[in-house]
Amino acid sequence: MVGRGRVGAPVVSCIAVLFCVAACGQTAVRSLSRTQITNLPPPARILVYDFTMDEAAVKEYQGILRQQPSETNPAERESQIKRHASEAAVFELLNGLRGLGFSVARAARGTPVADNELLIDGKFLTVDQGDPLRRLLIGFGSGASKVETRVGLYMGNDRRKLLDFTTRSDSGKMPGAAATVPAGAAVQGGVTASVIAGGAIGTGYKAYRTDVAQMARATAEQSVRYLSEYFARQGWIRADQVKKARIAY
Repeated sequence: MVGRGRVGAPVVSCIAVLFCVAACGQTAVRSLSRTQITNLPPPARILVYDFTMDEAAVKEYQGILRQQPSETNPAERESQIKRHASEAAVFELLNGLRGLGFSVARAARGTPVADNELLIDGKFLTVDQGDPLRRLLIGFGSGASKVETRVGLYMGNDRRKLLDFTTRSDSGKMPGAAATVPAGAAVQGGVTASVIAGGAIGTGYKAYRTDVAQMARATAEQSVRYLSEYFARQGWIRADQVKKARIAY
């Protein structure tokens, strides 16, 4: 018999599964425009600007499970979140493009682009932590966290646009505990908000920063996949180097 205040094995297993799949949401690319020009000369180098972010893009979780963040200044906390998201995205882009065999360099915004170079310029549209309690208890996309970006690929000093696309990474639509925990298990196992907060949900700025970085990297990884398809069509890389992107329709 399970005593009061203890969480039964079925409940623990269910909660563990929910959190294991939390980082396995969907990330996809949506094409906005693509140049019809083909047989362009391969670039001597690809420059990557740091991603920008609108002031209103960051949405921190402010619910009952939020622990006191280590950084108490909201403006500084938002600045750190933006910086970590940009770092994660650029790092993944640089590594992915180098893996395709290109010479790639991170560049400060405004760095001139030579005629035989490409430029990748991106910005975050949304960085939203969502509501982890709603994700746990309800699921199916309720309280989802998400990161959205818009990325442009340009050629030469005149910045001729070759590609324009968006990416979206979210925490998925897995069912919550209300749909997956057996009837009565919550009562028998003593699952309460305090148990969830104490043992299941990582909250506060540190966890949020990690979630943002993971999703930012996921969006950048899908960006590299999408770019690899375009590069192959131009004849810049081999067909066996292409990794298919997940396309949103």
